[in-house]
Amino acid sequence: MTLDLVKRIAVMEGEEVPADSAEWYRTRYGKEPEYSALLDTLAKSPAERRAILHALFEPTADEREQGLKLPTEAHRAIAKLVASGHIRLIITTNFDRLMELALQDEGITPTVISTADAVIGAAPIVHQRCVVLKLHGDYLDDRIKNTEEELASYDHELDGYLDRILDEFGLIICGWSGDWDIALRAAIERTKSRRYTTYWTAKGKPSERAAKLITLRGAQVIEIASADEFFGGLADKVASLDELNAGPPLSVAIAVASLKRFMADPVHRIRFHDLLINETERVLAINAAMLAKDAEVRPDVVSAKRRFEQYDANTEILRALLYNAAYWAEPHQVEPIERSVRMLADVKRADGYTTWQEMRIYPAVVCFYAACLGAIAGANWATFQRLLQIPVGHGKSASTSLPELVAYHAIEKGTAKLIDDKQAWYFPLSEHFARRLFSQPRGRFEDYDTEIDRLEVMFALVFVDQQVRDTGDVAYMPVGRFAAYHLDSAYERLFAEAEAAGENWPPLKSGMYGGSIDRFKTVTIRFRQILGKRPYR
Repeated sequence: MTLDLVKRIAVMEGEEVPADSAEWYRTRYGKEPEYSALLDTLAKSPAERRAILHALFEPTADEREQGLKLPTEAHRAIAKLVASGHIRLIITTNFDRLMELALQDEGITPTVISTADAVIGAAPIVHQRCVVLKLHGDYLDDRIKNTEEELASYDHELDGYLDRILDEFGLIICGWSGDWDIALRAAIERTKSRRYTTYWTAKGKPSERAAKLITLRGAQVIEIASADEFFGGLADKVASLDELNAGPPLSVAIAVASLKRFMADPVHRIRFHDLLINETERVLAINAAMLAKDAEVRPDVVSAKRRFEQYDANTEILRALLYNAAYWAEPHQVEPIERSVRMLADVKRADGYTTWQEMRIYPAVVCFYAACLGAIAGANWATFQRLLQIPVGHGKSASTSLPELVAYHAIEKGTAKLIDDKQAWYFPLSEHFARRLFSQPRGRFEDYDTEIDRLEVMFALVFVDQQVRDTGDVAYMPVGRFAAYHLDSAYERLFAEAEAAGENWPPLKSGMYGGSIDRFKTVTIRFRQILGKRPYR
């Protein structure tokens, strides 16, 4: 706007329109062009000044086609933050209506206050979803404030309204130097309270007057490259936090307590079923929204790691429910557990980047592990066997949860390694589960190195037994950390335990391996042979 006004002055003086308007003005007048002084030179009354500015705000058809004089990324990011409930008040010294347009695109009709009369008629702030306070007026109103004299003070009503806002709300200041708006600067200076933090964004070093305000408010200075980048990044980070924190008001502890109460009394069998399935549906809905939002985002190390973290956060309550349900389940209570895992695994491939498609199965994998860990911790071997036979997949590719939901088998290694910065991990999902997600020993697992190693040894043994029984031979088995790091104690202890107990070993008594210790020993021999031949690295 300032450069456009300089061009108008050059034309008035009979000059050619300068290519570098600012430099022409400096050379001609020996000072920097200032918006207020320029406008005062061109027009003496507020109505005349409004008439000059009007054309600067209204986009032509060509300008619209070029995306000019339309809401910027910063406007739209702020509008999204309003829509999500994180911002309720916007104070602006601009006359344009770009902020209002961006809000309308988000389905929000703000209360716009641009005059003292509007302040008097405004509803209390607490009852407003969004207020846009246009301190210097609207470009369609002759009462806009432009010159230093006009900016020196506000109407009494506007001052009082501004004082309440500065006292009751925190501030994010962007695109304001603090140099020219005398009345606004005075309002900030006279605010006594420091209830909430002020964040002052700046490109480069703040001006001397801005620095004084920053000190006075105890503001936190944030260096930015542009308003678009800052507000766009802020909106993205807030959305990520919302996704991570998304969930019902119930805590994990309360959800588990409810589950145990429902499982203990047959009267509550429907409530037990609904608790598990409703939570599963909630997870599926959150994940679907996340996938739709990021469908066109090109995956990289940062975004993929973030996606894994979101999946972990989204499934936290469901994992706890499945673990405890499988731990305590009677035979008639296993079906809702199976259904939950089957629902999570029923993810058909869609268009989009391969990495996102491969990761879609991850929530099913992590919840399958939670249920299996619970079954083994509770020595609930009958439930464990049923969990390994859950139908997953479609058509000709239909299979069962073992091996489809075993970490090593479910997600391609290159994608799985994106879960953590430690790219050297041979079995990244198993490492993540063992070190972080399921790191605390529970129940029977206190005697073993880790829960995950024991579980994945059991997966491999059962798979080998099934293949030998069905085909007579097997050359492959789903493995885990125990295969790469020579954690032989993970299976040697299990083998020793079985040999010591013989036919009384609980898994055998539940019917696994046909209830035969000799058959189990045959499986262990084949297990060792496969482990020795295949380079699991």
